[in-house]
Amino acid sequence: MFFPTLGLIATTDVITVDIHGTIQDALNKMHQHNHRSIIVVNKTLHYIITTKDIIRLKLEGVCFSTLLSQIQLRALPLIDKESNIINALNLTNDIDEHICVCNKDGSLYGLVTNSDIVASVDPQVILESLQISTIFEKKYGYKSFSPSTAMSEVLSFMKDSLSDCVIIQEDKQAIGILTSKDIIKFIGEGINPSVVVSDVMSTPIEMLSEKVSIHEGLEYLRSRHFKRIVVTNDEGSVVGIVTQQDLIARTYLKWSQLMQDHFKQFEEITQILQQKNRHLTQLATKDSLTEIHNRHMFAELFSQELSNAKRQVTQLSLMMIDLDHFKQVNDTYGHNIGDYVLKNFVASVVATVREADLFARWGGEEFVLLLRNTGCEEAYHVGEKIRNMIESTSFDDVGQITCSIGITEVSCEDTLHNAVERADNALYAAKNMGRNRTIACETRPA
Repeated sequence: MFFPTLGLIATTDVITVDIHGTIQDALNKMHQHNHRSIIVVNKTLHYIITTKDIIRLKLEGVCFSTLLSQIQLRALPLIDKESNIINALNLTNDIDEHICVCNKDGSLYGLVTNSDIVASVDPQVILESLQISTIFEKKYGYKSFSPSTAMSEVLSFMKDSLSDCVIIQEDKQAIGILTSKDIIKFIGEGINPSVVVSDVMSTPIEMLSEKVSIHEGLEYLRSRHFKRIVVTNDEGSVVGIVTQQDLIARTYLKWSQLMQDHFKQFEEITQILQQKNRHLTQLATKDSLTEIHNRHMFAELFSQELSNAKRQVTQLSLMMIDLDHFKQVNDTYGHNIGDYVLKNFVASVVATVREADLFARWGGEEFVLLLRNTGCEEAYHVGEKIRNMIESTSFDDVGQITCSIGITEVSCEDTLHNAVERADNALYAAKNMGRNRTIACETRPA
């Protein structure tokens, strides 16, 4: 079977902005070309700025004359244009829709999308038998607002949401949609955030029945240059929103089944597709609010670190951190302020600890930190540094907050459950002794 090189399938007519341009330059091009995102080029490393980034920057009050080089942007995966799609499959993921195809010198040659790669694996595989409704084995929810909702409220929701669109409903009927392109137009034209969403939304809304095939859904997205499909049931009610990524994920699963019956030359791609399917069915690895590791990912990384520590005979220490009286913050100031405190707390801790240390949100206002090459005594000093830093920080609207910390050293015989239990016991001892203190567990399993 012929696997084309990426240079043959890449789109070379790419709208870009230079890294030394401003946020306003990027916004102007996105608005001018009706794009939801734009590539930021920087010699041999290329980035993307999206509608969600524009929303975040506006709500954070960042001046749009700021240079793109001075803000945090997400780097895109890079691959040489002479590589084939087998190599590119290893780079596809559920976060980055695009992969940068580069010349030998690292300059941008073009872009490929996940759907470009999927369409090139085997053009004779037709998925007419799979309906979009099969995706809804796991519900794909959606957020809706009334047409009288202020745009400022919608922007606040979309800033932290995984979704980049919302449905506008009136009397339980979908009357419009607000997409990332609408947001770019709204911000680009400098419209007052107090206007209602009905003045900005796209209407009428195009919808597809859940009975259409995945193949038809992909063609629908390609022909209309849409990013998502609003799906309805037989009664015409909206049942969810699916994206190109959702359809591709389902396609990977089907192909992994089909490829098992093909020739030996397909074995490599079968393995890649199966690995990709396992990846797409795992829980997300990041906490959506704080953007650090979530509990699931921390558990995986803990096992790896414990194996490394055994092999290299190095020390590990585990720290549990809990914000004191955090429920009172939410009850007094509201969850938006509570979220602000959590995000700024995380930013402060990340700036304090080493990059090699593993920091994760364990749940609610409780966090976990794994310190590499660190014994219990040294970990205690790190804990005190964090605790003093938080105590001396003034959070807008809330003022001073404190935290309690429990620490244990991890032994080679430990499981994550055992280590967390000891650190939790130390944490609760700190709480019982009046909070705002660090307690290190002095004993480990023999």
